[in-house]
Amino acid sequence: PPPSNSNYHAAASTASTAQHNTNYPHQPPPPPPPPNNNNPNNNNAKPHVRSAAGQTWSDPTLAQWPPNDFRLFVGNLAKDLKQHHLEQHFGKYPSFAMARIMYNKVDGKSRGYGFVSVLDPKDCAKAIREMDQSWLGSRPIKVKLSEWKDREWKEVKKRGKVERRKKKRFM
Repeated sequence: PPPSNSNYHAAASTASTAQHNTNYPHQPPPPPPPPNNNNPNNNNAKPHVRSAAGQTWSDPTLAQWPPNDFRLFVGNLAKDLKQHHLEQHFGKYPSFAMARIMYNKVDGKSRGYGFVSVLDPKDCAKAIREMDQSWLGSRPIKVKLSEWKDREWKEVKKRGKVERRKKKRFM
């Protein structure tokens, strides 16, 4: 409890009025504006070059995910599920960051799988243990660690170099 000294209360009230006085010379500067991550013209975002099935492309949607997250693949989703269902199901984990269901670009229907991002490795392991084969909507879902980083162009090139070195050793 604060001391019952009247000098304490006088000092506290003087400090509080000094903080609210606009003429006080040592006011902290206003906080900087938050970064605008929704701007498609943001030049600070690294392009994600992907490679699979002999094709290479740039995927701008990967810049929307948090950096250094632990991403989970969630499969066997019912076609009628929406993104908020997935968010509610995985939202119980404290480090849950975001969830996304993948849709077909042509007809807009669900492709039956999605991804969930968590920031803590313990929450990631716990989510895999608890959520794999749990029911979401009308189906039991499949949850496993996503292998999205394996399709980054840098990783594909690195794997190709390692495989070429192995072939040279055995020739």
